[in-house]
Amino acid sequence: MPGAILKHIPGMRTAPSVPVLNVEDLSEKVFVDDYVAHSKPCIIRGAAKHWPALQKWGNADYVKKRCGHHKIFLIPHEYHLSLPRNDVGKKIVTFSDAIDFLQAPGTKMGMFATNNPTELAPDTAGFPFLTKPEPAFTYAALRYFFYRAAGTTWHYHPFDETLMCQVIGAKQIGLLKVDAASHKAIRHAFLTESYYDDPSAFDRVDAAHLNWLTATLEEGDALYIPQMWWHGVSPIGGDFGITVAACWRSPLPVLADSIRRMASGEIEMIGMHGANDEFQRILSVAKPMGLGNELMTAWSRGL
Repeated sequence: MPGAILKHIPGMRTAPSVPVLNVEDLSEKVFVDDYVAHSKPCIIRGAAKHWPALQKWGNADYVKKRCGHHKIFLIPHEYHLSLPRNDVGKKIVTFSDAIDFLQAPGTKMGMFATNNPTELAPDTAGFPFLTKPEPAFTYAALRYFFYRAAGTTWHYHPFDETLMCQVIGAKQIGLLKVDAASHKAIRHAFLTESYYDDPSAFDRVDAAHLNWLTATLEEGDALYIPQMWWHGVSPIGGDFGITVAACWRSPLPVLADSIRRMASGEIEMIGMHGANDEFQRILSVAKPMGLGNELMTAWSRGL
């Protein structure tokens, strides 16, 4: 079992895998109708194997030459949901310096996540099973995660769909749907990150009914993570790795269901970054569906 992000989570040791599909056998209709429309996660083996990134990004000089001038936030630890915890040791450096840090023999752990290196986008090549996705509401179309022995603590996206694409290295991911009966207790453990250090953090949660799932990604694979699914991400091994998160807009029925559930207080809106322009984009879609007031209520609950 990988490090702290997964090891204290009940059920992770025996969690079954999400469905595993092969990209050669996956049509867009099956992916959208059977998985995205029903918010069902799945692994797609070989989803990104055609990307030039898999051959090019292992060369540090190539990556630094393309986008080394960008400034990024580098952290010497895992990517935490808690901002005070995530800010420890954070500093602004160039992309080139961050790559050198992550690949230095003496570096034990570190990560940076960025939307900035648009120069790397041509080395990604889309997906044959998702040809015309709508622009995401709250995330960039591509987010780049460069890391060494560092994962991402448990969180969920209230809007937008994600394909987590593994370019270098391997990862294990735990998943849990937000609508678990003990959601509020689970939410408390995840948001406070008490589980990260405390093996007993879930002792107060009725875990018997929880349907934990897991996924293992190798280079060239992608994990489909629907909105409203908790997920924690842990690297396998302590080597340098790269992951790309490709995001797009949830289908209207999925979006409508999420807004109604958040307005009722059944679930909470987290992960929105508090940006008004993001909210306005969602509102422009919610109003024609007659859900403008519900979205306003959900937004106010999340502030």
